[in-house]
Amino acid sequence: MAKASKDVKLPACNLYLVGSGLDKNGNKVAKFKFANSRAFSIQTNANLPKTGTILRGLKTAKDMQGISASDLSTICGEVVPYIKEYGTDTQKKKLKTS
Repeated sequence: MAKASKDVKLPACNLYLVGSGLDKNGNKVAKFKFANSRAFSIQTNANLPKTGTILRGLKTAKDMQGISASDLSTICGEVVPYIKEYGTDTQKKKLKTS
């Protein structure tokens, strides 16, 4: 279950921003999840460039609490089209936007 105290709800969609970090190859990733689901990662390098810039230096869910509402909207604006285009079938089915 997504914890409101840690995970950051993205506006206009049902995704939560969980954190960011590096994958096993050293590429920057942003970690997202749906409520009651496991988190998944998306590389930010070319896939979500604005998100990568916003999350630079932030790693944990606690770090994410300080992100502004306009930056969260920017992240949502990048991740939703990415999931619609490249997400798994399960991610596409779970994705809801308003």
